[in-house]
Amino acid sequence: MRKLLVLMLSGALTGLVSQAVSAHGIWITNRVDQKQIVLGEGPLDNGYQPECVKQLNAYTSDWSAISIAKKTHSNYVTVEPTDKTAVVTVSFDYGYWTKNSQGKYVNLPMNKVEGASKGTHAIKYSINYLSSVNKPKLIKDIPLQIVPKIDPTKLKRGDNLPITVYKDGKPLTDVPVIIDVVGNLDKTIKTNDKGEASITIPNQGLNVIGVEIGFPLKDNTLATQDKFFTTLTFTLMPEED
Repeated sequence: MRKLLVLMLSGALTGLVSQAVSAHGIWITNRVDQKQIVLGEGPLDNGYQPECVKQLNAYTSDWSAISIAKKTHSNYVTVEPTDKTAVVTVSFDYGYWTKNSQGKYVNLPMNKVEGASKGTHAIKYSINYLSSVNKPKLIKDIPLQIVPKIDPTKLKRGDNLPITVYKDGKPLTDVPVIIDVVGNLDKTIKTNDKGEASITIPNQGLNVIGVEIGFPLKDNTLATQDKFFTTLTFTLMPEED
């Protein structure tokens, strides 16, 4: 079973524990001739309130900022990149989820749930490579992110993709990286003492690499932890004959 890494913070990383948890990441993928922001885990995905999408940023291949249009639907959001759009980032707030006295999670903060035992503030990020870039880099305004060292869109299934995981601009060490969020949640590889890992690309198609970590909160009436799920996404198209 996949584990959620919970980091114990006291100015710096001083220890860690893990606990089983079910969670969802977000990513952009092609759905019915449009690019949709998906909230999912494994082969399943869910609808969500469009206002959960808090921020969208887009960049060209040389990392110049470019505008991006979005369209809200009843329970999801689509984006409309231009031919110049190479990378799109998404910040997503899934709100508060609290375990009630019956052991079920409800979409409310702890102070509004009778018999609450623990609660989570679920925050999600995604960096989506829609086309090639001159050189991958650390992106501002994404606190937790997976940064490829080479352009992932130029690789093939089975190639190695070196990555670094960052939290607030600093490498995150000894953290499990989910190699294939859509196809195989249980397969992970840990970052080294520099926050680095090498991923063997699993798919000649959609690839969603993920990291999930939790940060305990003290003296907070709304939740007992902040939980972050970040993804790095790219799609490798089959070569034409």
